[in-house]
Amino acid sequence: MITRYAPESFDLWPVSGGDGGWLHLDGTVGQDEVGSVLCTLYLHSGGRDARTAAAAVHELIGFDTLCGLGGLLLDGGDGVRVEPVGTDLFEWRTWLHALHRAPVDLGRPPAPWVEHVGVDVVRVWVAEGRDVPHVDLPRTALPAMLRAAQRDLADFLVPLRSWAGVHSPHQVELLVASVDAGLQITEPLPL
Repeated sequence: MITRYAPESFDLWPVSGGDGGWLHLDGTVGQDEVGSVLCTLYLHSGGRDARTAAAAVHELIGFDTLCGLGGLLLDGGDGVRVEPVGTDLFEWRTWLHALHRAPVDLGRPPAPWVEHVGVDVVRVWVAEGRDVPHVDLPRTALPAMLRAAQRDLADFLVPLRSWAGVHSPHQVELLVASVDAGLQITEPLPL
């Protein structure tokens, strides 16, 4: 998930409506949603001055780090949802640490936080403190959860490639490679 950030003044390419809502990154996103994702990554990573879509894409490709608030959204199935707060989407792999009972950084308070309960349970609190709801995940479920997240992100590269073909056709492969590397999408998971 990424927090959509597309100010009304942004006019380099079409973006989907709404600012601040969650956008699930997978192969089903529309072209305007891809535009919103790239707008978010562009602006949060430091882009400001491009006057054309091609110039903004060129700048985006050159960023050392792609920033955009987001991460994994956990749904406990009982109405409890743990939303990523204050972390960047590129940090989604921090969940690998939970496999080894190591700390998982989910952002600054009041961000969600992780507690290891016994040997087999990863408890994720929705916010700071213990007087808030939580989701319990079996540690054995983490590999499948991370593979699913990686699959969704890899599927997102398909509409991204289509978007780039329209808005920056000379930079398609560079943009896809940059987003892939910046979000560590297709890099094998050490599971």
